[in-house]
Amino acid sequence: MPLTSDREVVLYATQELIEVPVDDGVCIYKGALVGLNRATGLARPLVAGDDFLGLAYRRADNTGAGHAPGAVSVRLHQMVDLVHTLAGVTATDIGREVYASDDSTLTLAPMGNSRAGRVVSVEKANVARVRLAPAAMAASPLGRAEVITLPDANVTLTVDHMNRVLLVPNTAARTITLPPVATVRPGAWIWVIKTTTAAFAVTLDGYASEQIEGSLTFTAIDSQFDTAWLMCTGSAWVILCRDIS
Repeated sequence: MPLTSDREVVLYATQELIEVPVDDGVCIYKGALVGLNRATGLARPLVAGDDFLGLAYRRADNTGAGHAPGAVSVRLHQMVDLVHTLAGVTATDIGREVYASDDSTLTLAPMGNSRAGRVVSVEKANVARVRLAPAAMAASPLGRAEVITLPDANVTLTVDHMNRVLLVPNTAARTITLPPVATVRPGAWIWVIKTTTAAFAVTLDGYASEQIEGSLTFTAIDSQFDTAWLMCTGSAWVILCRDIS
C-alpha cells in the first residue's frame, strides 16, 4: 500500500545523493520509491509505470503553504542496495529484474510496473537485497524496458508509449498510429509484439504522412509473436530489428 508516514529501510553503501524537484501537491516520505511524472517532468511518490528515479533520503513535502510545481526538491539515493520485502522471491531469482508498483512495493511482476533494479541476494523468505537501478543509469535501452498491453482496438500512441515493449492482443485487424516525430526525441523506440493467434494483421501507421522506412505503413505483423523494434530518427521511423514468421 502507498506510504502514509516515514519509514526506516536497510541500506548498503551508496554513491552520491542527488536532488530532484517535486510535483505540486504531493508529499514524498522518507524511504519512498520515487518516480518521474512524465506529464510534468517532476518527481512524485512512484506510480506504476513511472520511470524510477531513486529512494527518498528524507521527506519532501510539497503540500504546504506556497506549494507549487518544483517548489521543493527531494534528495534521492540512486545506486544503492536495498533490503526490502519481495513476495515470492527465492534463491533461483538472483539476477532477476525487480519492479515497483507504488512507492513502497517491489514485485517480480513486470506488467504495467516500473523497473527498479535486480535481485542480488535473498535475505530470508520474501525478503531480498535489491540493487536499485534508476532509469537514467540503466545499462541498455532494453535493460530498462517496461511492458504495456495495448487494448484490443485501434490505438494512437503518445510519447508515454516510447521506450516500452507493447503487447498487442488483437482479435481483429488493428492499426497502431505512431506519435508525431516532432514530439519524440531521436533515438526513442518501441518494440511491438503481436500476442494472439488470431489471423489478423497489426498495421503500424506513421502520423499523417510520416514514414516507416520509406512507407506510410508497416503491415507485416500478422502472426502470433511477430515483432518489430522501431526507432525514431527525428524525422521518420526505422526498423532496427524484426522477427516476422
